[in-house]
Amino acid sequence: MSKKSKSNESGLDDHKQHKKELKPPFLSHDFNMKTSSWFDERLPEMLWTVLVIGNIERDKALKFFRYVGKFVEKNKECSTVTITGISNFSDTKRKEFIKYITEFSKEITNILSNLLLFPKLPNFNEWKIHLVKPESEDGWHKVAKSVDKTFWHQSEEATDCRWISILCEILGEKIKFSKDIKGIEKTMRGIFEYPDYGDMRHVRPSIRSMEMSLTIQKNGKSVWAKYFWKYCFKNTDCVPEEVINKKIQKRQKKLFEEMHETRKHNFDETVELRNKLINHFFKTSEVSAIDSRHEGAFGITLYALSLYIEIIFYKTALSITGRLGLRALVETYITFTYLLNKEKSESKIWDDYRSYGTGQIKLIYLKLQEMKEVPNCTNLDEMNFLANEDKWVEFVPINLGHWDSANLRKMSESVGLKDIYDKFYNYTSGFMHGNWGAVRESVYQTCVNPLHRRHRIPTHDLPLMPSTTDDAREIMNSIFDCLEKAYPKFKKRFTSPKKGKIPFPVRKNILSLEK
Repeated sequence: MSKKSKSNESGLDDHKQHKKELKPPFLSHDFNMKTSSWFDERLPEMLWTVLVIGNIERDKALKFFRYVGKFVEKNKECSTVTITGISNFSDTKRKEFIKYITEFSKEITNILSNLLLFPKLPNFNEWKIHLVKPESEDGWHKVAKSVDKTFWHQSEEATDCRWISILCEILGEKIKFSKDIKGIEKTMRGIFEYPDYGDMRHVRPSIRSMEMSLTIQKNGKSVWAKYFWKYCFKNTDCVPEEVINKKIQKRQKKLFEEMHETRKHNFDETVELRNKLINHFFKTSEVSAIDSRHEGAFGITLYALSLYIEIIFYKTALSITGRLGLRALVETYITFTYLLNKEKSESKIWDDYRSYGTGQIKLIYLKLQEMKEVPNCTNLDEMNFLANEDKWVEFVPINLGHWDSANLRKMSESVGLKDIYDKFYNYTSGFMHGNWGAVRESVYQTCVNPLHRRHRIPTHDLPLMPSTTDDAREIMNSIFDCLEKAYPKFKKRFTSPKKGKIPFPVRKNILSLEK
């Protein structure tokens, strides 16, 4: 298995390709794997333990859990101590169990009283006999606090809840172990004397594995769990992460400050460099006739530079638009490099590039002419002029494929720029196509209310994502390298600005920036 930042996550090399899909190791095997979600299904079922471990000192909570285990040891038919499992006890045993666990201590009883926040708690009236319904606000706070602590299935608190579930199944003889299994005695002792015996790096995973396996074997969807989450959602408010997370607030402010501090340097350089580029265009012009190579090379460079200037001038570096601009820059760079590389073997490659573009203008013009409504962003007269500029439009063919019968990925591979393609293109293309990853990153935030399962809610302010300026500068300088290769002695390049504080009024989001 390849090295990676998180030891429990597979790397790309570990995935196996099946048709057009890369499958991680767990999905690559033929066996029919079943999954089970701790927080969706099993956490609500262990709510009474979740409340205790989330609000009571751990030593006291574990002492209480062992106390519950003693009941199960004497009443083996009561081994499944989930909310639904308790409701399935015989009437006599269920009443005994509820009475038993609510008599341990006043502190425990007060915490368990929060179960009464849920009107459809199985056997609500039986619980109500021994518990007093809590104050709503304080009760929801305790439920949220306990769910927050146990939400991550490998947390210490969640493992404690999963431990008592397994211990009761063992004490009720629903789980039996063969003495022939190597190390079983040590494993058993680790469970019975948890957390005071054995290496917890081995004991805890064993507990979690057994608890999950047992749940999958029972293979039943929890009606209670579904109700629990739905009722929590209806009775508590969303808590936007951006409102309470100081780290996010500081990051947003820092990103905006950095963009403002470097903007003047970047803008001044673009003005100087664009003027030098235009001067270089005239210095290298040799004829007034059509010169596909010269006009194409400088046109590509000026087009890329315009994209870069817009990222700087319109302050889009922290936005979705900045990522679209970066994607266009990458594609322009790969195209330019490909043209320079291909011209060695195909002398008409620049003519093909130009002819394809003219044909596309013609195609768009003809289609728009047939339409009753034309987009406001287009000008048919201008398009007609461009389509006829090189030659009469009747002599302009329309290529319905790619101008060189190659896609961008293959082009990048052929000119040694696959690393650039992988580094930038796939990520930025997600924003172009509105893929879920881009949508999630740019318009959603996490609701940090644990009783809402940390679901996604829209951001109130436009989010400021990491700046694309440095990446755009890198690509832009590479495009200048291409131009110098085609028309030498264009040495000017963009430089990184020196970082320093510049006083300015801090704004909340990009909508409020000055134009």
